[in-house]
Amino acid sequence: MAAEPGPTIDTRESLAGIPSVIMENQVLRAVLLPSLGGKLISLVDKRTDSDLLWRNSRIPLQEPEFGSDYDDQFVGGWDEIFPNDIPEVLAGNALPDHGELWSVPWAYAAGAGTGAVSTELRIVGPVTGVEAVKTLTLGTDARLVVGYRLHNPTPRPLPFLWKAHVALALDPDTMIDLPSGPILIEDFGSPRARPIGNTFDWPGFDRDGVRHDFRRLPDSPSGPVSEFLLATSPADGACGVRHPSRGTGLRLSWDLDALPSCWLFASYGGWRGLEVLVLEPCTGYPVSVVEGVDQQTHKVLDPGATLTWTITAELDGRAWVAEWDNGTAGRR
Repeated sequence: MAAEPGPTIDTRESLAGIPSVIMENQVLRAVLLPSLGGKLISLVDKRTDSDLLWRNSRIPLQEPEFGSDYDDQFVGGWDEIFPNDIPEVLAGNALPDHGELWSVPWAYAAGAGTGAVSTELRIVGPVTGVEAVKTLTLGTDARLVVGYRLHNPTPRPLPFLWKAHVALALDPDTMIDLPSGPILIEDFGSPRARPIGNTFDWPGFDRDGVRHDFRRLPDSPSGPVSEFLLATSPADGACGVRHPSRGTGLRLSWDLDALPSCWLFASYGGWRGLEVLVLEPCTGYPVSVVEGVDQQTHKVLDPGATLTWTITAELDGRAWVAEWDNGTAGRR
C-alpha cells in the first residue's frame, strides 16, 4: 500500500499579485501573505471545501500603508495585534491604530522536515524595536500550530497587549464556543442586549423575560447587531466556532498563563453592514493598554525579556449539546 502523501509547502504562487506561502496536507490548506503583516489569509477544511477564515469582499488585497486606519484596511484573515489596539502612547512612543505589526511586511523562511512543513516569519517593530517571531507548523493531521516569540532588546519597559485577530466566516446556524466564565460587554456598537452591570456568565443571560444565548447568532427584531465581548477570566484557554450545515468548525487553544483573556467582536450586520466574527485570544484586557496596566490586567515587557507561547488551530467537527445547563453547554 502506498504511503499517505506528506504535507507540502509552496512559495511559488501569488494571490492578487502578492507573494504567498501555501502549506497543505490531506485535510488542511493554509495560505500566508508575509508582506501583509504576516497575515494568514485562508484556512481551508479540504474535507468540506470550506474556508474558515473570513474575507472582506469590499476591500482588495493590497499592502497597507504603515499607520493607516485598521478598519478601512480590514480585509479579513488572521492578523497579529501588538502592542496596542486603539492608538495610544506607550513607553513614550505614539503607536498607530491596532499596533505596529499588521501593516508591515515580515521576513520569512519556509522549510520542510520529516512529516511536517513550517514557515518562520520575523519582524522588528518599527516603533518599539521589539523582535517578533511567528512560526507556523503543519503536520499530517487537522492542526496548524502557531508558535510566537516576543523579545525586548531595548532598555525601555514596554506596556503592551498582544492578541491574535482571527476573522471567521459565519453561517445562519453558526455556533460560537467560549469557556465558562465572566463576560464583559464593552461600550461599543449595538449589542443584542445588555445585562445589568454589563457583565454575565457565558453563554448568556435572561432579561425582561427573554433568554439571550450568545452561542447563537442573534435574532434581533430591533435591527442589525454589533457587539464586543471580553472574557476576562475564562475557565479554559480555548474558543471556536461550529458550522453544522457545512459539517466543519475551528477550535483555537492555548495556555491560559500566556493568554489569560479572550475577546470576541461580532458584526451581525451592525458594523459597516458586515457579517463577521473575530476571535481574539489576548494577553489581557481592556482595550486600552494604559488602563489595563493601571489595573494590573495588562502586562509589561521588561528590557531583555522574552515571552513565548503557542496557539493551536484545529478543525473541529464535534457535535453540540443544545441545552443550556448552567453555562456548561458546548461541544462534546
